[in-house]
Amino acid sequence: MLLPPYIFPSVSWFIAGVKSNEFRVGLGGNYEKQTQRNRYTIAGPNNLQNLTVPIVHTGIRKIFTESQIAYEENWSRLHLSALKTVYGKAPFFEFYDYKILPIISSEEILLSSISVASIKALHAYLCPEIPLIFTQDFCIELPLVEVPTYPQVFDDKWGFRGDVSALDLLFNMGPEAEEYLFHSKK
Repeated sequence: MLLPPYIFPSVSWFIAGVKSNEFRVGLGGNYEKQTQRNRYTIAGPNNLQNLTVPIVHTGIRKIFTESQIAYEENWSRLHLSALKTVYGKAPFFEFYDYKILPIISSEEILLSSISVASIKALHAYLCPEIPLIFTQDFCIELPLVEVPTYPQVFDDKWGFRGDVSALDLLFNMGPEAEEYLFHSKK
C-alpha cells in the first residue's frame, strides 16, 4: 500500500502501514489543497482541533516536493502552544515532546521536509521494526481505517475521538503504542 505524505499522520495511517508490513510513502505528484498534506488533527479540550501549515500560493500548480511553507504568520508558535495545551497532561508528553516538537519550529522551507521529518519521528517510536520507504510515486488520499479505542486526555468529556494525529497515540500511550498498533493489525 502506498501511503500519502501527511504531516504527523493519523492513527489510521499507521494502522494501514502496520497492516501492509511496510510504510511506503509516495512523495510524488502535485500539492493538493484541502488534504492532510499540510494539516493534522488533535483531540483537544474543545473537541477536535485542526492545525494547518500555511503554503506559499503562487497561482501556479506546484509539485508536492517543491511546495514552500509560508511564514508570514507565526503558525509554528500556534501549533506548539496548542500541542502543549492539549497534551501537556498526557501521561507520556514529557518523554517525547522535546524529541518531536522541534520539527514544528525547525523553519524548514519545504512542506515535504516537515512531512518526512514528522513521519520519521513518529515511525521511530511507534513501529521502528517495520520498513519505512519514501518513493517519488504519486499517492491519492488514504481511505479511513477503523481505529480501536485507547485512553485519551479528554475522553471523559468527549469520549474517544479516533482518527487524530498519531501524536495523540504516542503522548497518551507511550511505549504501549507500538503494541496497540500491532494488536489493531488483526
